[in-house]
Amino acid sequence: MLAGLIRTLGTIIMVWFVFRWLDRMFGGRRRSRNSASRGNSDRTNPPQRDESTQPKDTKLGDYIDFEEVDD
Repeated sequence: MLAGLIRTLGTIIMVWFVFRWLDRMFGGRRRSRNSASRGNSDRTNPPQRDESTQPKDTKLGDYIDFEEVDD
């Protein structure tokens, strides 16, 4: 019984390690590229606030919430 438990735990651990390895091989590249490009741009060009620009007016009206009225 103990041998079966150890074998099951070993199999689960091996499957987990294989999954992590495959994730790093195939899925990790996309994440590292995206995070590297975001990280590098944040470090080299910190966001600067330009106080001279005014908010853009989209020429849209205000939101009006209508209520139904019973006659």
